[in-house]
Amino acid sequence: MKFIRNLLFIAIAFTLTTCDNFFEYSVYVASVKSEQKNTTAKNLAFLKDITISSQDFKFAFVTDVHYSYNNLRTVIEDINKNDDILFVVFGGDIADQALLKEFEIFYDIMKNLNKPYFTVIGNHDYNSNGSIIYNEMFGDFNYSFVFNNNKFVLFDDIIWESGKDPDFDWLADNLSDNLNYNQVFSFAHIPTYVSRDLTPEMIETYQSLMEDNNVSLSLHGHTHSYFYEEGDVDYLIVPSLKDPVYATVQIKDKDFNVELIEL
Repeated sequence: MKFIRNLLFIAIAFTLTTCDNFFEYSVYVASVKSEQKNTTAKNLAFLKDITISSQDFKFAFVTDVHYSYNNLRTVIEDINKNDDILFVVFGGDIADQALLKEFEIFYDIMKNLNKPYFTVIGNHDYNSNGSIIYNEMFGDFNYSFVFNNNKFVLFDDIIWESGKDPDFDWLADNLSDNLNYNQVFSFAHIPTYVSRDLTPEMIETYQSLMEDNNVSLSLHGHTHSYFYEEGDVDYLIVPSLKDPVYATVQIKDKDFNVELIEL
């Protein structure tokens, strides 16, 4: 019996010393490399270096990569060719199973982007230890920034996978200074215009906050399909990267124009 135990120990030790990244694909791994941490803060610093003399500028909105890494590469290559796109917002579902490796692949692809990018968390990003990985790699789940006197509010509205309610008090507070800006744009993964993934009360709260705080456009992913409706607040849903597709938003002082780019 002692011989068998020793033999088993040697076999395990040999495996651990000869296999690279033995636990690399474990759902429990959440140790983000130091160079990959605090990506949002780094991109905010990058954005501060961008100055323009006009009120007109354009940003891109991409969402739901899951396993469509080649299409993400194609979209990033196309965005890089367009100097008029100043930054990118990614609408969530960076990962599918929320394994560390999935986040790392996304990060490595996005390193090729020659402009800043910002993310919101998706429901798939909460799987496994995804919320821990996301927080280390990117930062806060709720945050906002200002560019060229326009405000951009990025909001975590995931309830089932996160096990918590959206922080509408935070959202209300961050929208309350809306009159200081030309326009306000809101981003959340779950479409809060029509959704079975939020309660009717949550949908009503979100819509009321959009209307009461002069939000121009609310942008979403999640459904993997296209939807755009104009109104007091416009609502945009962009398809997943199952096909190479993204949207651009051309901002013109107190107006904007949406275009879906299908490659």
